[in-house]
Amino acid sequence: ASMIGAPSAENVIFCQNCTDALNTAIKGVIKPGMHVITTQIEHNSVIRPLKTLERRGFIRLTVVAPAPDGIMRTSDIAAAINPRTRLIVMAHASNVLGTVQPIEKIGALCRSMGILFLVDAAQSAGVLDIDVQKMNIDLLAAPGHKGLYGPQVTGLLYISPRLTLD
Repeated sequence: ASMIGAPSAENVIFCQNCTDALNTAIKGVIKPGMHVITTQIEHNSVIRPLKTLERRGFIRLTVVAPAPDGIMRTSDIAAAINPRTRLIVMAHASNVLGTVQPIEKIGALCRSMGILFLVDAAQSAGVLDIDVQKMNIDLLAAPGHKGLYGPQVTGLLYISPRLTLD
């Protein structure tokens, strides 16, 4: 909890892995009719459940493309927001491109618009500085076995004290 700037250890739960943490977060906050924004460079553990929920008519989904340098532009994310947008999901760092995304700027955008922000920290937890409060992150998923040097089959999910997951 202290490593990611969580206000309390009570805001961090253990999961089976990062995929489990991401799915717990996604399924715990999504409601029928919501609009969700994600990016083209997400891991399958994010894009597949979101696409399935979209295909079933449960949510509306917008998938935003990165700029040519592989970085998501805050302005492109902002342009995708509509009155029904309730969640933005994105990776902090890409496992394919190696790009580090401007999550602090996107977190500020989310907070200013009352939109929940879920960050996939599979590649960044334990490697890059993360402060969930400073970066306005509502939910953060991470595996235990990568940058945290923990055992396989472990993961964590940070849940902001502002939230209750269903």
